[in-house]
Amino acid sequence: MSQSNKFLLASLLVLVFAASPAFAQLDVYLYNENVVGDVNIGAFLENGEVDVLDGTGNARGSMKYVYAAPAPAPYPQVQLWEKDIERLGRNSFRVDGIRFVNHGTHWVKNKNALVLWEIEIPNAASRLPSEFEQDLTLSLWVDWNGDKMWSKSEAMIREHINIHSYFPTTEGIVHVYYLTSFHVPKVDDIVVDSKAGKGDPPGQEKQDKGIVYLWTRGIVSYDDPDVSPDGEQIFGEVEDYRVVYMKTPRNMNND
Repeated sequence: MSQSNKFLLASLLVLVFAASPAFAQLDVYLYNENVVGDVNIGAFLENGEVDVLDGTGNARGSMKYVYAAPAPAPYPQVQLWEKDIERLGRNSFRVDGIRFVNHGTHWVKNKNALVLWEIEIPNAASRLPSEFEQDLTLSLWVDWNGDKMWSKSEAMIREHINIHSYFPTTEGIVHVYYLTSFHVPKVDDIVVDSKAGKGDPPGQEKQDKGIVYLWTRGIVSYDDPDVSPDGEQIFGEVEDYRVVYMKTPRNMNND
């Protein structure tokens, strides 16, 4: 990333941290300025809660309608050689590092979809500041057309964060919470099966022609402008989620 881009990113982020000596843990809260008009920033900086200002959702309630699991075949897989350096969530073997804050319970066209990332740096006290001179890259794809793959045009988030200033540290773990958003497009040509329900596992959905499921893939990696949703990656973690998109929003004027 160029120095000018890093300066621009720094100007868009507000960095706040709170130490928790009892658990040898440092919590770092970062957010992109694009979320300021959508959420209660004070609550986020205080305890990481994401409350939407218009009352249409929060980070915990929305997850009821998100299915967290590896995307099924024929979705491509990513070969990771080391998953326990920087990881999503609290465990590199669970899908738990990304929370989607929907409008009510679903993604709605022409609205901003809020995304809360949790990145954990284990064994933080033994890490050197030089290890974090490069940015961490957060990438998110959405399979809008249901063709069982993620194309370059389906990359909704590609952002870089730098946590160099938090090292060295005496804390055992550093948790980084990063809040950002992207604009949900109006999708008229979704070809995926329109069967959907209230968060049921795949194959057990209730019928609703106005709602479709969409698979997403999120990746945390080192500063990498070419990170891909398939192939190989040395460090980081990959997580897949199935979210709900409302094709015909009820009681809303979103056209």
